[in-house]
Amino acid sequence: MIKVEFYYNSSEILCGFQISGHSGYSEYGSDIVCAGVSALAINTVNSIQKLTRDNIEVNYEDEGGYLKCILPESTRTNVSKETLLLLQALELGITNIQKDYKKYIHISYREV
Repeated sequence: MIKVEFYYNSSEILCGFQISGHSGYSEYGSDIVCAGVSALAINTVNSIQKLTRDNIEVNYEDEGGYLKCILPESTRTNVSKETLLLLQALELGITNIQKDYKKYIHISYREV
């Protein structure tokens, strides 16, 4: 199962996410659930890095199955509109995938 945790600050502003695990929907290379979530997440990180001025902290495992992206604590209350929009688009995309593949994706939320 893919576990997705979205991070919100005390002002209820989305400021990051963590994704871990594998869906188990299908074999490696043909797992559309993993592919969809991975594409959304990696594109979000790349877009924040290339298209905004916000700094983000990114951790991942080379073998796959783990990605964490979060704004540094000092900037969590001053998120750019662009970064916020990209994070919200990720949340929307993953939530939509989860609606069709409930047993393969678990979404949770945490205040940071």
